Amino acid sequence: MALVKCPRCSKLFDKIRSPVCTRCMDDEERDYDKVREVLNAQPDLDAEQVSGETEVPIDCIMRMIEEGLLANAALLEGKVKCGMCGAPAISASKRLCQACLEKLNARVTQAQAQIKMEEKKDIQVGDYLGGIRQSFENKRPG
Repeated sequence: MALVKCPRCSKLFDKIRSPVCTRCMDDEERDYDKVREVLNAQPDLDAEQVSGETEVPIDCIMRMIEEGLLANAALLEGKVKCGMCGAPAISASKRLCQACLEKLNARVTQAQAQIKMEEKKDIQVGDYLGGIRQSFENKRPG
């Protein structure tokens, strides 16, 4: 059971079922309907503009995006920050800027190369030890 504080009322609840507690769920659904209605009429609005039009708090709109309820690219303009450096992220799902994504990819590639080198060393050492073992077996009196 994952107990967390409700982002709307601050009471503890089990987050497995929903992003807010059961008391706040009706308010959350009403806010979602307001946001969806405004976005259907004006899809080019960003999250702050939608918040102003609907009077739904920006953190609620961002929570809806994180939960996958809203997938409008204009909402995220400048709102999602890179988790490594704080610059604007490429997308809500990646949460990295292009520079940090490239750095991370380079680090992954370097780590993969290092793992392959270690595996190669282990194989070489194993072959060497196997050869020594074989020579002892051959020299043993039968």
